[in-house]
Amino acid sequence: MMKHLILTSLTAFSLNFALPSHAARDLDMPSMNLPDLGDPASTTLSSTEETLLGKKLIRELRGSDPVVEDPELSGWLRALGNRLAAHAPNGGNYYFLIVKNPEINAYAMPGGVIVIHSGLILNTSSESELAAVIAHEIAHVSQRHIARMMDGQKSNPLITGLGVLAGAAAASKSPEAAQAIISTTVASQLHRELSFSRQMETEADRTGLRILASSGLDPQAMPLFMEKLDRRTSDLNGDITQYLRTHPQSIDRLSDTRERANQLGKRAAREDSTYLYAREKLRALTAPNSPAFTQGNPALTQYAQAISHLRRGNASAVLQTLGTQSQQLPVALAIAAACNATQRYADTETLLTPLAKAHPNQEDILTLLAEALLANQQAVHAWQLLNRTQLTEQTSLEFLEIRQRVAEQAGQAAEAYRSAAERSLRMGEYKHARAVLEQASRLPGNPAQTSARLQAMARDIEHMEIQEKQLKKF
Repeated sequence: MMKHLILTSLTAFSLNFALPSHAARDLDMPSMNLPDLGDPASTTLSSTEETLLGKKLIRELRGSDPVVEDPELSGWLRALGNRLAAHAPNGGNYYFLIVKNPEINAYAMPGGVIVIHSGLILNTSSESELAAVIAHEIAHVSQRHIARMMDGQKSNPLITGLGVLAGAAAASKSPEAAQAIISTTVASQLHRELSFSRQMETEADRTGLRILASSGLDPQAMPLFMEKLDRRTSDLNGDITQYLRTHPQSIDRLSDTRERANQLGKRAAREDSTYLYAREKLRALTAPNSPAFTQGNPALTQYAQAISHLRRGNASAVLQTLGTQSQQLPVALAIAAACNATQRYADTETLLTPLAKAHPNQEDILTLLAEALLANQQAVHAWQLLNRTQLTEQTSLEFLEIRQRVAEQAGQAAEAYRSAAERSLRMGEYKHARAVLEQASRLPGNPAQTSARLQAMARDIEHMEIQEKQLKKF
């Protein structure tokens, strides 16, 4: 069913997003219109089932792979992804995650789950380049390519979907292990699936270009990034890449994408400078030995140096580099983290309180501010700030951890248990989540509203387990 998805998740993004030039020179395709792939609604996997499968897979991913849970970085990627998804056809919900993996890769999963490797982000030069990749993956989801691949297949969607995660993990550690997963999972009708995917990749390129341009970003970034990847001649994934090159694609996607980007014309891109700061923070967290890419920007250079100091535990050097005030949110967050590390909690409170008022649901601000308030014996105030933030599937695990600590110290025992259960739920640990909720329900003096919320959460978990069992019957 999702054989093409498994293939794209196992290979470098250059294979999913841009073709090697030698594999595309003599290929032909219609120059107009999107390929006719049939009615996206006429599939064996309904939208509801696809959403359920997506949640299952995202939880498996969090439980098994090193997802970057930093509230600032996860919130940044979510904001960029949502900006693009707002212009995607067919609507739908999307989830965006960063996985700590040096490979240049990105892939989509059912239910709107978009996974971006840290290595890909670090190899982009602009927000538009990164957005081009995300837009391409959003297009795979919006056009329901995964569900279409399942049409007429007998494969179990849950088991095959879990193969995506197993294969992605194996690819980063052992090409041989990943090749074994490919062999066992996609041996059946492999040629048919590769042939079918050619049209899907073309549709994703063209739809992604429209999403990119409609979002106020530079459509030229898509062919530019393709060219950048095409110049990387080394085999990033060893035998897997080599294996797929023996099955060359039949469409010159690079030329087609360049032509269509040119048709959209040159336009001023509305790029957010937050991208530059997020990229350098991600570098410090996931690839600290790689050189910063600050493009001659003095403020960004200072920030990259400060984040490097912070990662090494030298918080005092951060404050010497950045000072104690900044109008740039990423810089202010770095300063606040350094203030907390040097027990200058009052400075953190002074710096972040106005930002929390301006951005009341922003997890990165609230996490650092709550830590400072806890240290200054203001747990009740911290709880008031955190409790107003709605928990979602993309709430970072770090935020749930600080929420649990704050609730405990603020005398909100049931909410502390709920935070722990929410964290287990997001990693697919349903049994542990149920056990925690059971403990919470036994606490004396629970308000009626809290008890009702805990009971509703327990019912939701039971319902999800029943639904997942139904998926196995496909």
